[in-house]
Amino acid sequence: MAKVALDGAAVLLTGASSGIGRELALVLADRGARLAIAARRRDRLDQLAQTVADKGQQRPKVIEADLAHRGAAQALAAEAEAELGPVEVLVNNAGGGVGGCQWAVGDADAARDAFEINYWSPLALVQALVPAMRERRSGAVVNVTSMSQVSTWPMFGAYAATKAALALATETLRLELERFGVHVVEVIPGPSRHRRRAPRDSCRGSSKRSMGGWERPLRRRSRR
Repeated sequence: MAKVALDGAAVLLTGASSGIGRELALVLADRGARLAIAARRRDRLDQLAQTVADKGQQRPKVIEADLAHRGAAQALAAEAEAELGPVEVLVNNAGGGVGGCQWAVGDADAARDAFEINYWSPLALVQALVPAMRERRSGAVVNVTSMSQVSTWPMFGAYAATKAALALATETLRLELERFGVHVVEVIPGPSRHRRRAPRDSCRGSSKRSMGGWERPLRRRSRR
């Protein structure tokens, strides 16, 4: 399968406001990609877009989106294609999680939100964008998972389960698309430096927390 040419390619990158996503945006812009960057925090996206523009590169399109909510992914895909034209590379980097022992977290709203942002929203973006890639017989999907899928630890079970689910879906998607010229790549990062927040006793009740430097803490809409 031929390599994906990034120069001039339309790329949708989620979770671009900080951390791995922000660094990815800078690298992709440096390689000539036409970017649509998405996250909840528009102010940080605007700052990132200006940083790219100040380097003499094409200013990314900024799209505010909260992928913890059902339907947000479809709306994001439509807006990205309105801004860029057909999306040639999809990078599902946005993520979030919930800390707590399994018996405390259960199926609480925060745990369901984690599955929405880490699993269902990436699949919704795939559903919206991949059929056209398949028809063109070109394109790429990059799903960012986590080492926690193979090496979890106490109080991170719900988060690890979301990433394991996405990993299996990614491998299945690769098998489904390999004869259609569409690349499917799983990126499995380990810990990275990022702001952390200490949880309360999350074995007595679910505790929203930053996930060891990888993703943002999840919150309900009323608190955003």
